[in-house]
Amino acid sequence: MSEYVPISHYGLIGNCRSAALVSKYGSIDWCCIPEFHSPAIFSAILDHERGGAFSIHPAGEFSSTQKYLPQTNVIETTFNSAAGSVKVTDCFVAMEEENKLTELFPDHEVLRVVEGITGSVKLKLEYNPTIYYGKKAAKLKQFKKLGVHFYYKENICVLQSTLPEMPLNTSKERVEVEFEVNEGERVIFSLSCSTQHPAIIPEITTTAIVRLANTVDYWTSWASRCKYDGIYKDEVIRSALTLKLLTHAPSGAIVAAPTTSLPEEIGGVRNWDYRFCWLRDASFTVRALIKLGYYDEAHAYMSWVLHATRLTRPGLQVMYNVFGIANLKEQKLRWMEGYRGSTPVRVGNAAHTQFQLDVYGEVLDAVFSYSKIIETIDSGTKRFLIGLGKTICNCWQNKDDGIWEIRSEPVHHTHSKVMAWVGLDRLIKLCNKYGWDDVPVSEFERIKGSIKQAIESKGYKEEIGSYVNDFDSTEPGTALLTFSLVGYVDPRSERMKGTIDYVTEKLCRNGFAYRYLETDDGLPGKEGAFVVGNFWLIENLAKSGRIKEATDLFDHTIKNTETNQLLAEEIDPEKMEWLGNYPQAFSHIGLINAALSINEEQNKNTLKWK
Repeated sequence: MSEYVPISHYGLIGNCRSAALVSKYGSIDWCCIPEFHSPAIFSAILDHERGGAFSIHPAGEFSSTQKYLPQTNVIETTFNSAAGSVKVTDCFVAMEEENKLTELFPDHEVLRVVEGITGSVKLKLEYNPTIYYGKKAAKLKQFKKLGVHFYYKENICVLQSTLPEMPLNTSKERVEVEFEVNEGERVIFSLSCSTQHPAIIPEITTTAIVRLANTVDYWTSWASRCKYDGIYKDEVIRSALTLKLLTHAPSGAIVAAPTTSLPEEIGGVRNWDYRFCWLRDASFTVRALIKLGYYDEAHAYMSWVLHATRLTRPGLQVMYNVFGIANLKEQKLRWMEGYRGSTPVRVGNAAHTQFQLDVYGEVLDAVFSYSKIIETIDSGTKRFLIGLGKTICNCWQNKDDGIWEIRSEPVHHTHSKVMAWVGLDRLIKLCNKYGWDDVPVSEFERIKGSIKQAIESKGYKEEIGSYVNDFDSTEPGTALLTFSLVGYVDPRSERMKGTIDYVTEKLCRNGFAYRYLETDDGLPGKEGAFVVGNFWLIENLAKSGRIKEATDLFDHTIKNTETNQLLAEEIDPEKMEWLGNYPQAFSHIGLINAALSINEEQNKNTLKWK
């Protein structure tokens, strides 16, 4: 399977509507247009033969490096060959809102700018888009100066170039062309997509470079708004930029990842679609955005949370799509071989039907964090939040599927009970903050106490000195590490310190934490270590005074990000290669919060010393 590129060798570009993965070898192997969850037009990462790609690279042997331009989501790939060197700059065009009021532009435009650095290098371009994840090849039409077009549903995609011509192959399913670039020369490619009628075809000879410069300015301006100025600042800003890429601008939603079916085990079946928005991420996401000073993004995200959850109230779903759609029917794309032979390839996600008690606490905790930057809560939202509290009171004693969406029988997950406690705790605090006097606060207090009693008597095992995964077992789980992070227990308490040690002993391999023990979770095979679990452990170490251990583990966790500073969902602790969907929002949220916690604890110690 040498045709498949290691996941870590991809960078992500996007425009807060859709995104693409660009390999360090010059190939766009994944791109969904016009939305994150739309069918991919390039999906070679999931089937190198029929998935389709858009590649530019030297025609002969070469080596390459890839990096983001500083504080941007613009990627620069440099190719070195015997004949010389060239660089390719890739981006989705992005611009400020005021520019959109005065300029005509397509819904999406990917710019690929090839520039000669030294010598004279012959390059090869291959462009073969597909319809619906490689199910069939796109039929291309040549329109000379207006580029090469293809159509699917209401979308029109146009490839243009400053080259004299871009000939089609005999089947009209592919563009293949070789061209030469000398030192100081530039060749521009533009792939645009419009859902408007008539389609807007951007001019590229004189204005494409202006749009590239505007895109660089857009990202550097956005990054400069970050208020954080502490340890791991560069990593925090890169994570913030990645979260912005995963944000759907029209709705404010943040997708878990821009990809589907990148495997949790090479050759395994744990391949899921993550192009949706999980409520479990809500409280940690809002906390990170507010602490970094991105209030606009926090407002937009919480507006989406409150809109999407209205559509299924009084119940909550595990996830929704970026428009708040609740039905995410799961299907298998049987014609695709999967990344390195990992099948099935799935679109949609059946976990949306699960009952996860913790999401009620996640939403209430997110609203409480959000309340720090808003003065009032409208009456409709107030009724909704009180309804969530009543649902917790009615359902907290039920078994659930848990945060990890295991596909076996429901159990009494300790983490779910803790988040139920958190939900009532935050609702009571909101009642006090806003002076709501028509709310059954005493009942919420009573149930909150009952939940605490159940957790401490059944979710903590004296014989092992630790909280446990569920009431009927003695197994550990990385979700236990969140207890101190959500304020349920003091990280320096004996019970939490015992939990930190128990999780570390039982679940960590080569410095990476698995989600839970390899027990029957309803699926064959196994998975990698869970990256955000490491960051939760780092936060606990920092908050319990073990700052040196926290920074050492932080450095160890990110050492595999030297290419693009992007984090996947999981990692193989033996081979040290990324696994799962990529890049993963939850991992980057974990990095941000871990860096903030280390910084806060270091500052506390400095103040004490002074």
